Amino acid sequence: MRAEVELYARRRSPVHDWDARWKLAAAGVLAAVLVSLQRPGPLVVGLVLAAGGLALARLPARLVLGRLGAAQIILLPCVIILPLSAGGEVVTLGPLALSREGLRLAGVLYLRALALVTLGLVVVYSTPMVVLLRALQAFRLPRVLVELTLLTYRYLFTLGWELTRLRQALAARGFRAGGRLRDHRTLAQVVGVTLVRSVERTERIQLALRGRGFEGRLRTLQTFHPRPADRLKTLGAVVLAAALLVWERSGGAA
Repeated sequence: MRAEVELYARRRSPVHDWDARWKLAAAGVLAAVLVSLQRPGPLVVGLVLAAGGLALARLPARLVLGRLGAAQIILLPCVIILPLSAGGEVVTLGPLALSREGLRLAGVLYLRALALVTLGLVVVYSTPMVVLLRALQAFRLPRVLVELTLLTYRYLFTLGWELTRLRQALAARGFRAGGRLRDHRTLAQVVGVTLVRSVERTERIQLALRGRGFEGRLRTLQTFHPRPADRLKTLGAVVLAAALLVWERSGGAA
């Protein structure tokens, strides 16, 4: 059972071929600038830049639209609530009395969050998880946190597959979940079996790691070889981020 992100992380594109460390550095700088922006104009340009990264990554449009559409479940409630609850000058729209400041704040928060989500998709869907974690470790992220994240990521899908097998076994035996007490008891037993199997698998993983000489440090074959093109891409991203910040500070379009 493979994670969806791994299906697209090993393609070839200007973003996929970007050295992971330099890519993370550029994304971190751009994300920090996006978080600090308060004006719609620079935020719209920042969103366009993040969307341009998705275009350069050549990810399937259906995948991108699906992920951005799912993000609307979290973003849209803020856009609806803020204009109705914020104070200040009121704008009448039919039977609704909307706060002008609330509308501005909702637009800023929506654009900022959408730009950050888009930027996150660029990084996650263009970098294998092992490479991404190695790059984070190169930035002095605690080694224990990196290793735990990698092992959790690796075996989360394995345990998910175990749960899928149990569900298929129940369906093959004619089980249909309902409101009866026996149905709840059966589901509780399935959860219990899954937890027991997860503990057993954890013990086997521990024995396998010891058998391979594991001494508390994960080692991978991934090495980083930055090219001039990687540095140039990072420099370009930093320059664009700086331009957005200068525009914001100089009173860019509101």
